[in-house]
Amino acid sequence: MAVDLSTTPAARRAARLALPRFAPRTLGRLITAGAAVLAFVMRWIVCGGARGVRGYHGYDDGVYFASAVALVHGRLPYRDFLFLHPPGITLVLAPFAALTHVTSDSNALVAARVGFMLVGAASAALVTRIAWRWGAVPAVVGGLLYAVAAPAVYTERLTMLEPLGTVTLLGGVLLLLRSADEGARPWWTWAGGAVLGLGVVVKIWDVVPVLVVLVSQLAVRGWQPALRAALAAAAAASVVVLPFAAPAGSTMFRYVVLDQVGRARDGLPTMTRLLDMTGLNVTNVTDDPSQRRVLLVVVGAVVVTAAVVAWRARRGRLWVVMLAAQGSVVLLAPTYLPSYAAFCAPALVLVVAAGVAAVPDRTRVPVAVLVCVPLALVVGAFRPSTLVDFPTAAMAARLPDGCIQADAPAALALLDVLSRDLDEGCDVAVDLSGQTLDAGGTDPSGASVDRIDNRPWQLNARTYLMSGEAMVLARAVGNSFDPETLAVLHRWPAAVDVRGIQLRLPPG
Repeated sequence: MAVDLSTTPAARRAARLALPRFAPRTLGRLITAGAAVLAFVMRWIVCGGARGVRGYHGYDDGVYFASAVALVHGRLPYRDFLFLHPPGITLVLAPFAALTHVTSDSNALVAARVGFMLVGAASAALVTRIAWRWGAVPAVVGGLLYAVAAPAVYTERLTMLEPLGTVTLLGGVLLLLRSADEGARPWWTWAGGAVLGLGVVVKIWDVVPVLVVLVSQLAVRGWQPALRAALAAAAAASVVVLPFAAPAGSTMFRYVVLDQVGRARDGLPTMTRLLDMTGLNVTNVTDDPSQRRVLLVVVGAVVVTAAVVAWRARRGRLWVVMLAAQGSVVLLAPTYLPSYAAFCAPALVLVVAAGVAAVPDRTRVPVAVLVCVPLALVVGAFRPSTLVDFPTAAMAARLPDGCIQADAPAALALLDVLSRDLDEGCDVAVDLSGQTLDAGGTDPSGASVDRIDNRPWQLNARTYLMSGEAMVLARAVGNSFDPETLAVLHRWPAAVDVRGIQLRLPPG
């Protein structure tokens, strides 16, 4: 008599412990959703949660938001105020800035920051979908690494340029990959090219990854798909740029191109940039600089090995070239800020995912665990960002009526006076520090002048800050005021001074 082994106690226990099996499409969606949720949670935590999302996190975050608030209050960038980047981020932030008509400036800024965390989550999902084409294991590797990667997390928690460049690059590439599938219609190519083109109108650096993708299309698919994608990219960029370029004339080109190209090299070591690009400057593993350099060699070896393996297996070659191109841009750029490291983040994790995909099936999972888990622990953003509690209540109690000037526009938003200043016709410096690139930035011989030695800018800064009924000095570092400017500004007594964030009022 035959025995049904499936009804034995051992078989029943094994059935209870067995992992559920999902259809490929369902599994892909679950992995994608998991990466997106993890990415959002990481960005929320690193930003400081509900308290941190209302904090002061530096200068650039406020510049981009203020440009959008100025736009929805009737002022055009380039024509009416200095703005050193293409208008893409201003347009993306405009819906959040429009909330200032129905709620406070600070609430609108919070909504914008949360919106950019969602952009980061979308990028994690797109990384996962691209890597899914190589298999479930590479998708997990790519999605997990991008969700926790420090360069991406620290940048995508705020309203910065790089998150938009990343999401347009990943979205454009995924659409172009779809256009190459059997039976796909030509409009996929047009759509992919158009999304790529939207990245160029955010930051001029994004020209580089767009060119890499277009050359890849030419090499892999031929000139017709590449031409379609290029035309779509150019059309999308033109639709965004021309409405701003027409009223601004040559001023827009001067701000966005000439002033940026003319930046002096800041002398920041290549080692610092590499540590930022890999997330090792914020790793919890060690605080010792020499040990971090050793870790950099190890992480670099892992990435290079993955790139070589992926290239030989013809997996993810686009991302190998992309990482080399974007990494070169970051390393060779004349000036550097930590947010620039996010420029390379998607290419880096996709190179690692492609390397895992090239490993034979029988050893793929163990290799993925051995590579992905230590790498995530080393380069992951598990250290909260430095939070500066802005003394909103203390300052609001002392704010007078009339125009309020600040050295950082985020301070005006957190105090809920940014929209009021614009509505009352006050002079609002959207990018006070950026004015150094357009006024007095070079000496008579054409050599670049540091901000602290830029006499025209020093005079302009003090005139602006003292032109209202009060001034807010929020930047403990970064202003580069010379001693004379500081002496003039400090003639106004400090009504509030909390950890160097000051509200100064005119004497008497």
